[in-house]
Amino acid sequence: MSNAAVYVRWGRPTTGRETKSLEVFSQALEFYGTLKSKGKITEFRTYFATNGALADFGGFMLIEGTVAQCRDLVDGDDFQKILIKAHHVVDNLELVHMSMGDEIQKTIGRVLDARKQLGIT
Repeated sequence: MSNAAVYVRWGRPTTGRETKSLEVFSQALEFYGTLKSKGKITEFRTYFATNGALADFGGFMLIEGTVAQCRDLVDGDDFQKILIKAHHVVDNLELVHMSMGDEIQKTIGRVLDARKQLGIT
């Protein structure tokens, strides 16, 4: 069951590297498909923006799994290689590790504990 996700957002392809950006995008799709088929992630979804500030927000991927699976993904060499390539071919690349499901309550508990320790009510 998923309780975490990795959110990867991008803007427009870097000028002059449009074809390379599609190559890296295809590599990422293949990589996540393989991870899903091996049970190393639960799901991945890809979204393309169809309006709005497309230069800043061209789309995003949401890769779902357990906290451990998402951390293993982000720390893994294969993911890092794709991320480094992506940094060279798209603008505004962003990565966020996110909580969901039962993990949200744990996150809220950590925040409340920290606030209590700091004397913040």
